[in-house]
Amino acid sequence: MQHSEKTRSGIRIPPEIVNIVGTSGAILAVVFTGSTITAAMPDPTVWQFAGAYLAPAALAFAAYWWVAQKL
Repeated sequence: MQHSEKTRSGIRIPPEIVNIVGTSGAILAVVFTGSTITAAMPDPTVWQFAGAYLAPAALAFAAYWWVAQKL
């Protein structure tokens, strides 16, 4: 008799850890992108500085929202 279900071996990662790692990665990506944009500007104003960080943050939030809608 064959066993139709495959047994899953290995370590199971809790969803909370996946959420923490994903959020940390998104924060690091936003900060890295914002600092790169700011470094490329010769003399950024306060609004340009804010926009350099808010644009990638808005994209990260849109991606998070899109994924949350799929769940």
